[in-house]
Amino acid sequence: MLKIGFGNRTKPRTFDFIPRYYDPAKEELEERINKYNNTSTPEGDLENLKNRIRTNLRMKHYGDANVRSSMVKKSNVRLLYIIIILGIAAYLLLSSNKIIGLLEAFSQ
Repeated sequence: MLKIGFGNRTKPRTFDFIPRYYDPAKEELEERINKYNNTSTPEGDLENLKNRIRTNLRMKHYGDANVRSSMVKKSNVRLLYIIIILGIAAYLLLSSNKIIGLLEAFSQ
């Protein structure tokens, strides 16, 4: 039956494969050994690059945490300065008589 509207929609089936045996330490060791094997072919270099990206994503390593935290602090301070400057500019514009004169000129 065709359902139209925004009600409950059927969810697609998911793939639930659970391996019987998985040893992440062994897999990491094999990746390290393969990384240091001499592969001078472009295909081997490409595979090394893919494996390095995959491992870094798996480890969720995005660099030094101290550098990231200092960048976040700088960004927050910059945002605070921008908000303060825009607030002052809005206050000056709204408190002046020129805005009222401009609105009266457009209304005529």
